[in-house]
Amino acid sequence: MVTETEARETHASSIHFDGLNICNWSRDIFEAWHKGGITGVSCTCGLWEGLRGSLANVVQWKRWFEEHSDLIVQAHSAAHIRAAKDAGKTAVLLSWQNTAGIEDQLDYLRVFRDLGVRKMQLTYNTQNYSGAGYTELHDSGLTGFGREVVDEMARLGIVLDLSHVGPKTSEDAILYAPAGKPPCFSHVLPAGLKEHSRNKSDHLIKLIGSKGGFVGLSQFGPHMAKGNDSTVDDYVDALDYVIGLVGEDLVGIGSDASEGHGRPSEFMAWCNKDKGYARQLTPWGSQKVIKPLGPLADRAELACAMARKDWPEEKMRKVLGLNWLAYLERIIGS
Repeated sequence: MVTETEARETHASSIHFDGLNICNWSRDIFEAWHKGGITGVSCTCGLWEGLRGSLANVVQWKRWFEEHSDLIVQAHSAAHIRAAKDAGKTAVLLSWQNTAGIEDQLDYLRVFRDLGVRKMQLTYNTQNYSGAGYTELHDSGLTGFGREVVDEMARLGIVLDLSHVGPKTSEDAILYAPAGKPPCFSHVLPAGLKEHSRNKSDHLIKLIGSKGGFVGLSQFGPHMAKGNDSTVDDYVDALDYVIGLVGEDLVGIGSDASEGHGRPSEFMAWCNKDKGYARQLTPWGSQKVIKPLGPLADRAELACAMARKDWPEEKMRKVLGLNWLAYLERIIGS
């Protein structure tokens, strides 16, 4: 059995990758990553924005990489994440939670790939050119244009994320994705523990696993089995549940940390409205949300919780980050 002291030591020496943060970006967040021993983070830099807004977001990140180079570095490959660990920095993998940034132009995928946006969610909550999100009135599935987007993302080495995507569009994309370039659910919870339209069914989790895809688990309290009463131990139980569906090599962390954003706040209201301004899609722009992993700076507590569940060290290291790294190597390159 791994003791708490050993768990903290394992966390400190492990590569810990978080499959999604959507924080109020600042040096405070970057320092929290450092204190929390977080090696790499997939950071949302696009949600509802079109081409111009998405470019502006990348420009801002390029400034942050220069201004905070003592703490963060941009990751274009798995090797950059490994190098960040050696350098005591956090590697940032820029990502989108929508493909709105390419508008209706496939060629824009290459431009953003070259800028370092290496992970993109097909659609965020509602319909776009490629398919439907989980709150759309009718999930009509992956569109013809969406097939071309999936093909081009695979060719360019961009991770295809299906976290907020509707069940029909998700299944279509999993089945359509080219062999060897499976999609992921970067930040989800299992419907098998709590039925909710945002959570993924056992069927979809098994299906993505059967293709070699990846499942990162969110810590969104309201969608967990015990709701906002959920603890970090309940989060580890959810990890074990998904591991039971796809095995321990295809599961990792996708915390969906939103540290620094208030509820309510203008940002959260924008996230939870269709296209950022229209109908309200969910109540989470203002309602209470507990995230049981706690502050980013306290991420070592996750390893302690794994130890309390009698996880061996190897399993801890894989789920903390090595699994994500292996998946990213297959999609974006070593």
